[in-house]
Amino acid sequence: MIQGAPLEARVNFQSSDLEYVGEVTGTATQYYVLGIPYGGRRNHTASTYGGVIPNVPDRAYNNALYDALSQKADADFVLPLSSESTVDHSFLGKRVELKLRAKAFKIKTK
Repeated sequence: MIQGAPLEARVNFQSSDLEYVGEVTGTATQYYVLGIPYGGRRNHTASTYGGVIPNVPDRAYNNALYDALSQKADADFVLPLSSESTVDHSFLGKRVELKLRAKAFKIKTK
């Protein structure tokens, strides 16, 4: 057993440290069977400022954020503003289609 101390890092940004890059949108479609993600894209994540959107599955949310962030090559992170999801239920599963709107920002370098 290896003992260790918890490590915490905190960076406080001011609005003057950030540069607005533009508004972006992202979409994702994800299938679930018995609550387990099936198919779709895996391992796509994006940097966000804020938390996750409640009642939205993580994989669909991450894929939509990844799409939104990749629209602006010079953006460092996105700030999610709103989302719209459509859920189609089927026997033992469901299909979730998520549309996300966000603002993209870049951290200014000195």
